[in-house]
Amino acid sequence: DLDVDPLPGLAGGSLAMRRIAVQARTLAPLRSPVLVCGESGTGKELVAHALHDLSPRRTKPFVAINVTSVPRELVESEFFGHEKGSFTGAVARRRGAFEEAESGTLFLDEIGDLPMDAQPKLLRALDGYGIRSVGATGSAQRRDVRVVAATHAPLRERVREGGFRRDLFHRLEVFTIHLPPLRDRRGDIGPIARALLRSMEHEVGPRELSSAGLARLAAEPWPGNGRELRNVLLRAATLAPRETIDAVDVDHALGPSNDVPEIAVAPSSGLTPALAKTMLREHGGNVSAAARAARFPRSTFRKLLSKSGDEE
Repeated sequence: DLDVDPLPGLAGGSLAMRRIAVQARTLAPLRSPVLVCGESGTGKELVAHALHDLSPRRTKPFVAINVTSVPRELVESEFFGHEKGSFTGAVARRRGAFEEAESGTLFLDEIGDLPMDAQPKLLRALDGYGIRSVGATGSAQRRDVRVVAATHAPLRERVREGGFRRDLFHRLEVFTIHLPPLRDRRGDIGPIARALLRSMEHEVGPRELSSAGLARLAAEPWPGNGRELRNVLLRAATLAPRETIDAVDVDHALGPSNDVPEIAVAPSSGLTPALAKTMLREHGGNVSAAARAARFPRSTFRKLLSKSGDEE
């Protein structure tokens, strides 16, 4: 039994997550790279943030780059920066991610998709050699940056297939944290769901899960993990006519997007279009504030306003 505080930003007290909390707290003070592995939506960036927040670097920058979002020809510039006029479109000097993350943490998401021609340059930076921005002619500069990389791809397979450099792989996997998918830690679904509902309260108002609603969530395989769970909860919270989300609301939210049921106002609510209009006026035209006061989802409140002819 591991008695450990959960990582900041991550909900769930399963044995797997307690082990990850111990591992992250042990690795946080180090400078060595950490490779975070797991399916999409398991919270890899949250772990990277926790490693930063628990480290002596917590007051310094946390810089995140999703490798897949950077055009192939701009990867080197994104990492190391460029000088004015170094290539077409370089109208000014630009700092790279390593410079921006000086004394802090650089998070490289989906590192498995890093182009092969950029991998040797990243390896040199990780090995402590100086780095030079694109077009620079001066001496290379060393950067004090802790790198945390993440991948959903099986990097060992990519190494065997020749799609990822073996030396870079071994440099990144000095320490590895494996995040299990949500289906393998169903006991965490409740705490995660409640944390997600709190995070979206400003949008949908206060919401809670009934035991049947939670059981329905726990029965799902969640191939999209936490990201998919959040989407379903947002739909359920928006469509539910009551404050409590029940199993039927989860079922509706799990259905295909083109089969979402019509939003209905609970007959016993007493909130009429005219009353919704009055409440909107009392809250200075702020739909979110009026919906919260009425304890109704914002989308349902908007529907009532549209019936009254007054919509934001």
